[in-house]
Amino acid sequence: MAGFKELGKKLDKLTEEIKTVAQDGIERTTKEAKNWRKRLDGLGKVIRKTTQEGIEWFSKETKEFSETNKLRLQIRRVEKDIDDLFEQTGRKAYELHLEKKIGNIQLKSLGAKITRLKEEIEAKKKRIQSFKKKEAS
Repeated sequence: MAGFKELGKKLDKLTEEIKTVAQDGIERTTKEAKNWRKRLDGLGKVIRKTTQEGIEWFSKETKEFSETNKLRLQIRRVEKDIDDLFEQTGRKAYELHLEKKIGNIQLKSLGAKITRLKEEIEAKKKRIQSFKKKEAS
């Protein structure tokens, strides 16, 4: 029986050593898992920040592109209005010429409209240029 007692003690000692080793392994694994979690959280923050910055840049660029196209469309419309006014001016001048009644007031009114529309075009072109300068920066 003494042999069994000694064998039992050795098994108990071996069991305790296995428990200790297993516990150490669990503690190391838990620490490593926490370290990886911290690393992944940090990486997630960097990715989130980079993505947000990219979205903000894209949004700004899209807005400026849209605004530029809108201004160009408005310029084309105003230029067409100017062409129509030039045509009206010519017709009116011709009619007055035929009637021998060329009056400066009527021509001045059409000329004033043309001048105002040309100023509007120039303002829009300057705005487009400011967008281009921002893009170059």
